[in-house]
Amino acid sequence: MGRHKSPSPHRLQLLGEVVRIRQSKAVVKASTVSRLAAKAYNSRGKEVGYVSNIFGRVTEPMVEVKLAEPDSVREGEPLYVERT
Repeated sequence: MGRHKSPSPHRLQLLGEVVRIRQSKAVVKASTVSRLAAKAYNSRGKEVGYVSNIFGRVTEPMVEVKLAEPDSVREGEPLYVERT
């Protein structure tokens, strides 16, 4: 089995900023609404989880990211998804 490569930074787009972390989930104020199950990446291009829920107003969407490791992101940190 080969290792999975991180996507090129040019292939990532801003998902939004982490506003809260609870248990192993991050709530993100979304700049872009992504599809469910999309992989989420930190600013270094490391996969940190996946989009597990989208909620809130249409004009102010929020995204829940299920984190692979609870300490992998911090509040205020931007998260990214692959461009579609």
